[in-house]
Amino acid sequence: MEYLIYRFFCFLGIHLPDWLAYFIGDIMARLKYWFSPVLRKIITENIKQVLLYKQKIDNIEFNEKILKKTVKEVYKNFGIYMVEFFQIPKWDKKLVEEKVELVNLHYLDRALSRSKGAVVLTAHLGNWELAGVVTSLIGYNLSAVALPFKNEKIALIFIRRRRSKGINVILTGANPKEYLRAFKNNHVIAILGDRLFTEKGINVKFMGRETYLPRGPAALAARSGAVYLAGFLIRKKKGKYMLVFDKPMEVDGSMEQQDQVQSFVEQGARYLEKYILKYPDQWLNFSRMWSSE
Repeated sequence: MEYLIYRFFCFLGIHLPDWLAYFIGDIMARLKYWFSPVLRKIITENIKQVLLYKQKIDNIEFNEKILKKTVKEVYKNFGIYMVEFFQIPKWDKKLVEEKVELVNLHYLDRALSRSKGAVVLTAHLGNWELAGVVTSLIGYNLSAVALPFKNEKIALIFIRRRRSKGINVILTGANPKEYLRAFKNNHVIAILGDRLFTEKGINVKFMGRETYLPRGPAALAARSGAVYLAGFLIRKKKGKYMLVFDKPMEVDGSMEQQDQVQSFVEQGARYLEKYILKYPDQWLNFSRMWSSE
């Protein structure tokens, strides 16, 4: 049944006019808000910590009314994200030129000039699926590290959509040779780093509180020697986007590899904070990030 639902929305994403697709996405998001109390509680806890930290460092007002409004915006942006995912087949280079502002591509170009590839830390922010599509369409060799779906048929939908836009998919737990091949071909390897999946994380301060973030992206950069930088696709307004990269993270080459990984994770946390604090309503992380104490 779940597979058939995905197939149905894949069909709608291609054939419906944009206004109707976004309308349906908004309705689905509202229903999810009202009929998923457990998930809503997790999202509220996450966003509350972000807004409290934003209040502390930026002196931005925080109250329960602002929190509730932001959580509703998170759901709304999730509806938009889903519409955008099902519309991926419509994307080409011309559409990128019309809809996407490219910011700081020189950081990525400089990283790839060493011909050793690059590791890009990203997050469940804005539209991470579309970020890979856009990066590939503007001419970069991109490998996306993805978590396997339990449902193999649904997994194939995601994999085929990525591959149709030139994206190489590396599933977590894949043979290390796949990463070596990607680096050898000077690929950009994009990895989500704002929540744990299957690995044991590293304890860091994030949004003012201790939590665990994945070690995978940082470990890949430290072991390969590839440049490590952050990149995100942010929604500026409906139908308009910004693909932005930030300056590379650096570590002392004389440090032990374990210490390099720790440093990269801590630096990565600062970049995640920077962009999530700017766009808290676009942070679509639906896993509990901090204990409820």
